[in-house]
Amino acid sequence: MYGTYQQQQQHHGRLSEEEVLQGMLRQRHWYAKQDPHHGYHHSFRSKTGWELVRLSLLIVGIECTYATETALVAPILLSIGLPHTVMTMIWATPSIAGLLFAPVIASISDRLRSRWGRRKPVLLVLGASMLTGMLILPHGRAVGRLLGITGVEWLALITTVGLVMCDFSAETSNGLCRTYAMEVCTIRDQTRVLSVMVLTGGVGATMGALFGAIDWNRLGVGSYLGGSSASVFAANWIVLFVGLVVTLSSFAEIPLPVQETDPLLRPVTQKMLLDEVRRLNAKDPLSLSELDSRELQLEPAGGFRQFLWNLVHMPRSMKILCLTQLLSHMSYLTYCLYYTDFVASTVYEGDVRAADGSPASNRYADGIRFACLGMALCSFTSSIYSTFIERFIERFGARPVYVFGLLAHSCGMLAMGLFPQKVVVFLCCALTGVMYATIYSIPFLLISHYHSKNCFSEVDGRYVESIEKRGFGVDVSMMSSMLCLAQLVVSLSMGAVVDAVGSPLIITFISCGFMIFASVAASAVLYMGL
Repeated sequence: MYGTYQQQQQHHGRLSEEEVLQGMLRQRHWYAKQDPHHGYHHSFRSKTGWELVRLSLLIVGIECTYATETALVAPILLSIGLPHTVMTMIWATPSIAGLLFAPVIASISDRLRSRWGRRKPVLLVLGASMLTGMLILPHGRAVGRLLGITGVEWLALITTVGLVMCDFSAETSNGLCRTYAMEVCTIRDQTRVLSVMVLTGGVGATMGALFGAIDWNRLGVGSYLGGSSASVFAANWIVLFVGLVVTLSSFAEIPLPVQETDPLLRPVTQKMLLDEVRRLNAKDPLSLSELDSRELQLEPAGGFRQFLWNLVHMPRSMKILCLTQLLSHMSYLTYCLYYTDFVASTVYEGDVRAADGSPASNRYADGIRFACLGMALCSFTSSIYSTFIERFIERFGARPVYVFGLLAHSCGMLAMGLFPQKVVVFLCCALTGVMYATIYSIPFLLISHYHSKNCFSEVDGRYVESIEKRGFGVDVSMMSSMLCLAQLVVSLSMGAVVDAVGSPLIITFISCGFMIFASVAASAVLYMGL
């Protein structure tokens, strides 16, 4: 098997990169298939569309959770009796947990030596935490009555515990799920699986938003499950549970000890491919055993020390990419945290603290459901756009596509602030969907691109191979941590701004400003020919 593509070289001269890759994959696929008990051969073949969807179903549940939280957590906290300032500060608690513990969890995942793999055990624990938090979050009052406590501060504490379990686990799982999917796919399938994840994630977010747009009390389900909000979370719980089970049962990971002891059961990276192309085309006399010994160096084991090393010694390309992602998330979260309240209170002129059944309370509830329809449009647009983003990158390049995606949201926020009418705030959500598909595909694709070539810098127009080893899982987690940092900044500041101005209308202009800065940063990102 190993000599197959060496023999092709004798007949055709120089081998192309694609020919060498297919030869390496065939060799490893055949080798792994000799051991039917482990089933690792799937890592060395192209995945079908349905298999990519199976890998992405957990993202459906995560995005559905995000949509449900975005639509309902702010109204739940405000209905307890909290002001906007305190409500947004509570939103900061999952971010603090994320900044402190998400990189540690990702580092542990990088060096986990479980027979089940490195990512799946961690995803299972985080999934269980999400499911538990989702049961607590909408039932703060019921849990309080069960414990004999009814004060506002205790209800806020109970709700916060559910929020932290749900939101922190979702944020941490998001990056790890993408890492897992890219590691069990070939390097040619990594772009495909990221695009499918954005597509299916948009479906999940659309489902979550549509759940919020349904009047569950009128259907009779709300009275049985404990209210309309509780019904939305119950539907979300089922989606998340199914997604977790399907994704974790999809493909076996190759455990770290196996990769360390058997080079032919190590996923083919871009660097391995380029080394093999140079070796074959230069007719390097290295034997297979010598090649295997050279390939034995894996990426460094993780750990919090490795994370700090990666953070302190972050190359300029990663710094700019992280800054772009931070500003993008600050803009998006400013919109997210207040969109439903903005529509319900500004567009519909409702009042969240009005007595139940009063005209102001009914208008607020109608506004929430209408806002959920807008969020559904955002998610639907994100799904559709994600199917074309790879073609756009191939035709126009990653830089114009990245900058355009960010500016689309900026224009939408500006129009929404200048013309706060139903039609405008609804249609502008489509532009936010374009942005959402952009920030959840291109940055992760760039990180994979950097690591596959082991290049993070450019000198005099040439890409320089890095001599410092960086953990792939840690870098993906670092990118995901920008969401936690952005949520922390927004949570600690936006509430005071809204209370000072007296209207959530101001958030549209703030979101627009953040995204303009993000687009400027995106223009300076290192794209390395992508």
